[in-house]
Amino acid sequence: MPSKYFLAVLVLMGIYAAFFAKYSIERTYALYETRGNYGVDTEIFYQSFLSTIEGGGFFYNDHEYTRFGATSHFGVHNSPILLLILPIFALFPYIETLLIIQTLAVALSILTFFKFSRSILDEKSAFIVSIIYMINPMLHGINRFEFHAVSLALPLIFIFAYFYEKGILKLTIASALLVLAVREDSFLILLSLMILRALRGESRFDLMEKLIFASSVLWPAFSIFFVIPHFAPKYPHLSNYTLGVPHPYLSLMLIVALFLSFGLIPLLKLRYVLPGIPLLLELILSKRFQYVIFWNHYCYMIVSYFAIATVYTLKEQKSKKILVYALILAFLTFLVSSPAVHEGLPLVFDVRIPPELLLLY
Repeated sequence: MPSKYFLAVLVLMGIYAAFFAKYSIERTYALYETRGNYGVDTEIFYQSFLSTIEGGGFFYNDHEYTRFGATSHFGVHNSPILLLILPIFALFPYIETLLIIQTLAVALSILTFFKFSRSILDEKSAFIVSIIYMINPMLHGINRFEFHAVSLALPLIFIFAYFYEKGILKLTIASALLVLAVREDSFLILLSLMILRALRGESRFDLMEKLIFASSVLWPAFSIFFVIPHFAPKYPHLSNYTLGVPHPYLSLMLIVALFLSFGLIPLLKLRYVLPGIPLLLELILSKRFQYVIFWNHYCYMIVSYFAIATVYTLKEQKSKKILVYALILAFLTFLVSSPAVHEGLPLVFDVRIPPELLLLY
């Protein structure tokens, strides 16, 4: 019989899914009322799916063709994971379908994170840390900011972490390939988790780890030099980066919010923070300020990595009180900075916020 904690996680998943499905849909409608579109990225994916099922071109959309010369979304991001949800969209070809799929993926990540945490911690601790993950403002930002393929990575990353922890070769490799299929940069989370394993003294660089490493190295090269150039003149995102920190204040706020959202637990084991630095650098070295605003979708790898690092850090702590303090701090961070509080609650409960507020984001 399922435990009370497992059942409680299922209930929380259901509440999360119901709230964020309505939130994301209502926000999309509000964007149309204020801007005359459903959100640029949502419309990119909507047209990409629609053109594929209607014979208008393989994931073709006008925006990326005009901006990048890409004849397919695959000329901007290599995301074969989208093919898995294409049949669902073909049955229900609506913008709302994409938003609901995204919400269900994020909600499912709560369960897969609990399952992973339970393999490391006792069930009560796994439940509490899953709540900390569920109320993370960065997770809500992923769900909030239109539809993106990266949302599909979240449950897959925790599935990979679970099988990687268990050392189950075939399932670890299969889940690693699914994570890679989300986007060309998703190899970074796999490498970060490999480094984390090494820092924990459990890396053996056996066949499993050699296969993960090889696929993680080959995937971005295959994507950037073969797949993307087939659909576009060049990879469009390298020019986004600089050797400096273009937005230092926003970057600092991102880092502070990240650690506060996990109750500062990752800071108890600083060496476990190190593998997350490349994931942070991908964001803070970008010239685009959107990368360091956590009400957007770009934080999908840092929120999943530091959730996993939090679990391993907790495993090495003797005092259980740390987790209670962390939950309180995470909840206060949620109240102060989550879009679910400041934007979601008004939208879900039909309290219309001023259009000017939406325009800020």
